[in-house]
Parts: sequence; C-alpha cells; structure tokens
Amino acid sequence: MAYLCFDIGSSTLKAAVLSEEGRLLGFARRDLRARKSIVDRAGETFANQATEAGNDALHWIEASFSSGAEAIAAARRALASSASRRAKSKGLEIRAISVSGHGPTLLAIDSECLPIGPALTWLDRRAALEAVEVSVIAGRTIDPTFNLPKALHLWREADQGLRDRIRWFMSCPEYLLLWLCGEALTYLPHPGFEPYMWNRSMLAALDLPLDRFPPFAAPALRAGGLDRVAASKLGLERGIPVVTGFPDFLAAIVGSATVEVGLACDRTGTSEALNLCADRPFPDRALLSLPHPVDGLWNVSGGISTAGAALEWLAGNLGTSLHGKKEATVAGLLACASLSPPGARGLVFLPYLSGERAPLWDPNLRGAFVGLSFEHGRAEMARAAAESIAYGLKLAADLARGESMPFRLLRVSGPAAQDDFLCALKANVLGVPVECPEVIDCELVGDGIACALALGDTSSLSEAAHALVRAKRCFEPEPISEYTSSFQHFKAALESLSTNAGTKAISG
Repeated sequence: MAYLCFDIGSSTLKAAVLSEEGRLLGFARRDLRARKSIVDRAGETFANQATEAGNDALHWIEASFSSGAEAIAAARRALASSASRRAKSKGLEIRAISVSGHGPTLLAIDSECLPIGPALTWLDRRAALEAVEVSVIAGRTIDPTFNLPKALHLWREADQGLRDRIRWFMSCPEYLLLWLCGEALTYLPHPGFEPYMWNRSMLAALDLPLDRFPPFAAPALRAGGLDRVAASKLGLERGIPVVTGFPDFLAAIVGSATVEVGLACDRTGTSEALNLCADRPFPDRALLSLPHPVDGLWNVSGGISTAGAALEWLAGNLGTSLHGKKEATVAGLLACASLSPPGARGLVFLPYLSGERAPLWDPNLRGAFVGLSFEHGRAEMARAAAESIAYGLKLAADLARGESMPFRLLRVSGPAAQDDFLCALKANVLGVPVECPEVIDCELVGDGIACALALGDTSSLSEAAHALVRAKRCFEPEPISEYTSSFQHFKAALESLSTNAGTKAISG
C-alpha cells in the first residue's frame, strides 16, 4: 500500500510513489523550463505577461499526469520483481494522493479550469505598487511576490470581459488538486498564515470579489475523490482520496522531519533557504517568521533566491573543464570547484542575480565576482560560487544565533543533497552537522505525511515525520580558517555593492 505524491517545482515537476514507511517505490520527473508562458485559447492576454516569471499552468497538468503514470508503472515493476511473495501478491494499492508546489505563485482560471494567461511565480515582482496598498490594509509588510498583490494587479489590468471570465485565483498545487478531484480550495497551512494571504475584510477594502477566492483548507484534509478523467490518465481507479498538502517549503520542512527546535531544513533547487525550527518568531523583519506546521513552533527563514539558478547560470556560461572534458552542468561545476582550495584564493562571488528577499530585502541587489585576478581560473570561479551559497545561508544563521535561537543540525532537501562536496562545505561554513535524507525530495515525503495523517495512519505531523524520514549520510563540521576570512570578504563585497540600509546592517 502506498501514496502518490506530486511536487511542482520552479523548473521540475516530480511524482513519486511512496510506501507507508516512506520508501521510494517509483519516481518520475518532467522539465518545466521548455514552456515559459502561454496565450489562452481566446487569444487574450494580461498586460506584460511575457516575462521570465510567467509559467504555463497547463504544462503542470500534462507533466503531472505523464510523470504520475510513469512513477506508478515503475512502482508496479518494482513490486513485480520483489523477492517478497507478499508484496507480489498484494500488488500496488494507492491509498491517497497529495500535492505540494512552489509559491507564492498565482494564476487566474476560468470556469472550465483553463488558465487565463500565465501563472505569476514567486519570482514575479510586478505588483510592487499593489503590495504597498495591501500592506497598509493588512497592517504588516506584504511583499510584491505574495498572492494578494498579484491578484489585485491582475484584476486591475483586466478589462470587464476578462474579469467576467475569471472564476478562481489559485496557486499551482491547488490548481493540480482541482484537476485531480474537481474541488477548488486554497491551502492554508496554519491559521497564522491568513494575514499574509487574504481574508474577507482585506478583499472588501480592495474591492476584490470574495467569490473569486476558493475557501481555505488545512493540510491533510480529504478534498475529494480522484475523478474519472484523472484516474484514466494515471491508470488508477476513481475515488482514491485526494488530500490537501502544503506549499513546497512547508512540505520540505515536514518531509525532512524538521519538527524540533534547533533543527533546520535547507531547501535546495532554483532558490535556497535555511528554514530554522524555533520556539518563537524572529524579533524583526530581517528574517521571515511564519507559523510552523507543528502548532506552537515557528519557521524562521532566510536564504538565496537564485542559489541553484546562479550555479546553473555560471555552469552554462563558464563551462567547466575537468580531466580534459568540458561540461556545462552544475555537477561538473561543483566537481571543478573541488579542485580549488577553500577560500577560492581570495575570490568572492555574490549569487544575487535577481534581487533578494530575507535576510537582505533588497530587490535591486545584483551579483558580482569581487577580487578577480589573473591567478583565478574556472576552478576558483566555481569554488567562489559554491561558497557563496553557504555564506548566504550563514547570513541567516548568524542572525538567528545572535538572538539566541538554537541551531544544531541542518537537513538538506533537493538536488544539492546528492553532492558530497557541497554538503561538506555547508557543514564547515555553518559549523553544524549536515544530514542528507534517504529520499532527497523532501517535499514528496511531506505529501506522503499529509496522506498518512488524512487517512488516520498517524496521530500527528511530528509522529508521521519521524516514522517516514530516515537519514542516509551525515557530514560533521571541520574548522577551516580560510572560510572565516572569506566570509568577511563576502560581507564586505555585499556592503559595497548595496544601497540598501538593511543589507549594510547585516553585512557590516
């Protein structure tokens, strides 16, 4: 018996079949970067939609069905070849399905579940003016990347005919859930998130129609049964429970068992963030403080918006020469980086290619190599880029430690969990053990945990997390003096290139 789990990432959609014990039975992925934006079937578009932040929502659905069917087929083959007679005789039974996805990402859809223009992803900051207005009404700072400013922007950009076509505003995991079971819901991972999303009074003050926003639903709720079309696409029976999941960062937190004070989850991918489990919020806005999925705890976070994206960019533009072979992959870049000594011979890289959120909060911040000279080659440039990811996480970690927030272990989720060089680098820079889980895509495990809780297989998120998550490798920190001086150079470079007072306060 197993769970079918989906996670919609910024560049990749993943599907997995997980056993009730958290073992990976089948897995498939689809690249989402091939199609960036769409024009809807009527040929109408929202203004300024053709941006890199746009995303083809229908591609999520196509990729989900094809990858889900592939993961199920792989799980069936694995069971068929299993040495266990019991496993063979029982076959594969999918007991529940759950979805997580990147956010804050917003799209508008019509009454036939088709998108009206592209989704506006978490990288999209076009709603800056609307964010100011929303912040005043909310009584707190609401970033332009959040969903309500985006909804307000889309609503005001649309003419009356286009407004009439909008049936729902929703995020990417909610959109896939709608296609799976026909229920329109808004993920509310904790009641404390509502002030950052929307409520009746906020919508009324902004003159936005309440009936365009689906009702809130908590995680691990049985939303409905798998409908006929989705069942046919996936090769499953109708009626399998479809369960609400989490936004991706919270799915990774739960799916890495980061459910105790002092543990942190490092979500790697296009972006990267240190998510520290704390017993209280950070005292100011420097770090983002949101309620933890476990009641009474907080998720205190900060990171790098273009971490993996910066490594991909550098690999693609620089290329790497290793043992006479040229590669343009992140794996090749990191292999090349390992040939340089710690500190990259004094070279520093700033990985901020598209501004930054917490802890720097500087939308105009940009990347740079600082200290470049004739003695530096590919290896040093690659090393500086790799070290910059660890230094970006250390900025957030040091702020938390400065407020006496415990930080004793980092668990890595995502593609970087497979790279020993990068994991050891983070352990040495941050000064804490770095642990890699058996299933590195922790968002998918978080989906499985939501399924287990919805079906009554477990009594709490913490209990389910401890039951389904297992560590595979651990890297102990080693004191390396070069990182201390290099981090100081990193902060000095950051201060010199920023005009933001908050950045200068952190880096000074």
